[in-house]
Amino acid sequence: MNAVTVLLAYAVALSWFAPALLTASASAGAHPRLAVAGWIAAVGSALSAWAGAVVILVVGAVHAVVTRSALTFCVETLGLTSAVHLPSSTATALVVVLLIATSAVALYTVRRVVMALIRGRRRNVEHAEAVSIVGRPTEHPGVVEISARQPTAYCVSGGGRSVIVMTTAVRDLLDEDGMAAVLAHERAHLRGRHHHVIAVLNALAAALPRLPLMRRAAREVAALLEMCADDAASREHGRTHLLNSLALLSTGDRLPEGALAAAGTAVLDRLLRLAQPPATSWWRPHVAVFAVMAACGVPIAALSLCVY
Repeated sequence: MNAVTVLLAYAVALSWFAPALLTASASAGAHPRLAVAGWIAAVGSALSAWAGAVVILVVGAVHAVVTRSALTFCVETLGLTSAVHLPSSTATALVVVLLIATSAVALYTVRRVVMALIRGRRRNVEHAEAVSIVGRPTEHPGVVEISARQPTAYCVSGGGRSVIVMTTAVRDLLDEDGMAAVLAHERAHLRGRHHHVIAVLNALAAALPRLPLMRRAAREVAALLEMCADDAASREHGRTHLLNSLALLSTGDRLPEGALAAAGTAVLDRLLRLAQPPATSWWRPHVAVFAVMAACGVPIAALSLCVY
């Protein structure tokens, strides 16, 4: 078994099996930061495996065409033992077709990811500029207020500008402690640059919609980052104030794409989590996360086969 086969098999297995393990771990009470790290490690490792396989194929194919060793490439890299019976010109033609097809797929995928990132960034920049113009500055630094009857608070970042937006209904609904907890939640998002993580995962999910790992990562990490922001706000203002504020702000209104809202994602799960005492067992919920993160070393081991 060669490195390309190992990398492709690993990427497929990780893309289909890691989501179930990581989701189960989060449901069992894994710490959201560690769960986010597990998802990011899985996504990064799968992408590294796909990219490594593509690089090996492209470099090997180019080398085979230049040195006229297409037969050797077909046998050693692709595992096509029947290729030894092919004429040299036929084997070279097959390698050239493989090179063109692999390069085209890789470039098309990269283009889709880049275009999705550009579109997401453009939306965020336009929205950040719009709320800065329409919104009224408040006594809280970096927070603007817009007139609306629905209570909503969220943050948006783009073009080097980060803004926390809240509607006038929030001021009418929450007391001073509750508003402070909500704003601390939003500042935790901006401080942790969570919008960048979400933007990249959303772009990957849009470019690779058939890979379960990419689809689930974009959805699950968004909820986990909300929990991370909940923890930051709870440390500053206590669980009770944040819990009450989330319950009051909970609404079904559609938020701007790319925005991170205090009461916009996985609200029920977060309310239940905040209402329950911290888990006493630390290691049990994290076994699956550690297993996935340990498996992320497979691409390095597979790529090392190319050196020896």
